[in-house]
Amino acid sequence: MHEKGAAAVGRARYMRKNPTPAEAIVWRWLRDRRFGGWKFRRQHPIGMYILDFYCEALHLAIELDGLGHLPNKDWLRTLVLRKFRIKVIRLNNDDVIRCSDGAAEHIANAIEVRARSLREAAKR
Repeated sequence: MHEKGAAAVGRARYMRKNPTPAEAIVWRWLRDRRFGGWKFRRQHPIGMYILDFYCEALHLAIELDGLGHLPNKDWLRTLVLRKFRIKVIRLNNDDVIRCSDGAAEHIANAIEVRARSLREAAKR
């Protein structure tokens, strides 16, 4: 479905072993199908991009934005991912750390909305 370059796979492996504090928090929430039974992968390469968290069944990416994220490049990245039918939600690293209940609720809501949307699309 999506191309994965050797460089992207190697970089994703490195990033999995060296998560940011916010990534570590979100991964504790998502791993082992803890959010509604949905399977998420972390640092998942798709094309030339590495998604922080990705659920293939929902075509949902969760991106955590810290100091290294540039809004202009993130906009383009989101546009490219839409071509793969991937919905992207973004959370700020500081929000995950300082307001973790709100961040977890935002993720849960995004999962629920996306699952409902896909179910309705399948009915058509």
